[in-house]
Order: sequence, then C-alpha cells, then structure tokens
Amino acid sequence: MNISISSSLRSAPEKKRHWPAVSIIMPFEPVIRRKEDLMMRLQKAVKKAEWEMGTGYDEDLAELVLMRLRTVIKNLNFSTFKKSIAIYVSPVFEKVIYLNMPVNETITVDDSFMIRDILHAKKEMPHYFVLLLGETRSGVYEGGSSGLVKIKFNSAAGMSSFKTEAVQADVGSGSNDLLFKNFLQHTDEGLGILLQSMPVPVIALGNKEVSAHFKEVTKHNHSIVEYIAGNNEEATESGLFDVVKPYIAEWNKIKTRYLYHQLESAAAGGKLESGLRAVQQSAALHRPRLLIVEKKIISDPLACEMEGIEQPIENRFAKFSCIKHVIDDIIEKVLENGGDVEMVDDDMLGGQQIALVKG
Repeated sequence: MNISISSSLRSAPEKKRHWPAVSIIMPFEPVIRRKEDLMMRLQKAVKKAEWEMGTGYDEDLAELVLMRLRTVIKNLNFSTFKKSIAIYVSPVFEKVIYLNMPVNETITVDDSFMIRDILHAKKEMPHYFVLLLGETRSGVYEGGSSGLVKIKFNSAAGMSSFKTEAVQADVGSGSNDLLFKNFLQHTDEGLGILLQSMPVPVIALGNKEVSAHFKEVTKHNHSIVEYIAGNNEEATESGLFDVVKPYIAEWNKIKTRYLYHQLESAAAGGKLESGLRAVQQSAALHRPRLLIVEKKIISDPLACEMEGIEQPIENRFAKFSCIKHVIDDIIEKVLENGGDVEMVDDDMLGGQQIALVKG
C-alpha cells in the first residue's frame, strides 16, 4: 500500500518552528477489520508523525501533540460503519471526522492543516450496480474493479400476488402485460431501496424491448448511466462482468455522467444550489447529500474573495484549526452530515465552480 507522508520542510531551518499540526487520513472500517489490526496501523501512523516532528519542531509542543494524538486514537469509535477516518491534532486543536469514502493513507505534518486535503486523499475506486433486466427474472449486482457480487434477485414466476392481480384484471392477453409491468416496477422499487443506502451509478443490461419498458416505469433514471443491449438473462456473474468491463475501464466517464444526472435531477426537484454564497448558506441549513467542487476552486485562495464571501476564520475558529477557508467550512459540514464530496475537472459546472445537492 502506498502511503503519502509530507511535510512543509524543504531545508533545515535555522530555528525550530513552533506549531506542529498532524493530520492522519486512512481507511478504517472497524466493522470488517479487527480492532487490533486497526490499532497497529494507527500506532504506525503515530510513529511516522513522531519521526517527522523530530526534524524541526519545538520538542515540548511536539510531545504535546503526540500525547493528544494518542488520546484521540484511544477514544475512537470502533462501532462506526464508516469506511475511513480523518484525524487532525495540533497543540490547541483536535478533530475526528468519520468518512463514507475510501481513501489512500496520508500522513501530513505541517504548521497547519486544511480539511480539503481529504479530497486529494480520496481513492478513485469503481463502485456501481449492475441491473440485469430479463423477461422472467431480474437481479442487482454490486460491482467493483475486479468483479460482481449478486445482492438481489427477482423472479416473475414467484410473484403470486401480481399473478392474481393480472388474472382479476380479466383483459385477455393484457394480463401478461400487467404482470410484466408489475414485475418491472417491483424490480425498480428494489433498486431504489439499494440506492438509498448506496447512491452509486447503475449500468442496466437487457434486450431493447425489456429496457424500453423499464425506462417507462423506473423512477431512477438519474442513477442509470448506461443501458447495454443484449440477452444476458442466463449469464453468470463473471459473464456479466465481461460485458460491463469496457465501460468500467473508463470510470471517469461513468462518474462524470452520473454526476451530471444527479445535478439535472436535483435541479428539476428544486434541490440544487450553485455558487459559493448559496452553497455555503445551504450547507448550514439543509442536510447536504452531494457536494461537487471544481479543482480550481480547491486550489485558488482568491476564489472566495472574488465572490465577496467573508472568510470564517476570525470569529468562528481557532487560529490553529483545520478551517482556514470557506471551502473547508463547506466540505466539513457536508462530510459530518454523511454527504459525499466529489472533485471534478474545471468548467464542468458552467462557471459556478461549486454545487450542492440537498437531501
């Protein structure tokens, strides 16, 4: 595993600096990893931070930071279902954020820290659903970079309640159409339940006729990024993965299309805010679901001044906190409320640079 360790030290300073700030961003997932293994990785991270602080920081303050860091680690929540963790500790400040996103392990020692560093540590891993649409059965598979795992299966033959409803309709051959429509609606409802807990892109597989019918009944077109035509009803999991593999190989296109769909859906439902001022206000008042930021606004320190946004440093946060910029303030609110944050290429948002999808 590649671990990034960075410091602002470029050459040996003439005198020791005073305010070491340590940030540790790493995978966590205590529900599937042994606590002993996680503690071992955390202790290794502390050792690396200790070594880094020994090369130019005040010894007493470095020892204070290490003591606070060990206390934070001792009191971590090992019952959380989150995927990763971000720990920030300075001589006068400490903060822990539990994250839903996968990250690369990153250990940073500097004079201060910024919460936006989480975005640079975020690991780009394909995560999606494959929706199998057949005439007599359907299934949903959770996908990654190396394969699929079946998580839901429906069979039209086993849906007796829908059969009864179709017979009672007494419309001749139309009863089959009603049964099939109900079958597809049931499939869509199951997909919706999964998307509520895991909002990820969906790739649908089915012949043209079935896919056309499904498009008419689904309430989740904003999550479906691709319809792949073909008769895959009897295919194995490995066979289905072979079908979607060429699309997953260009994951950035899939992700971009998915984000566009999310923005369009949110705008249609009145749940989209764009521009720094509107996003900052909305993130504080509403439950944010998805924040999309362009790379430029993350790296440009003048972005807020250009928009006339007052920085939240002086009257809201300590000098050595991890909130140094309105962007960090927004990102923190979204992450702490269980939302996701995506960094995208410049100009994707049509000049607004930042957009928020409300829950």
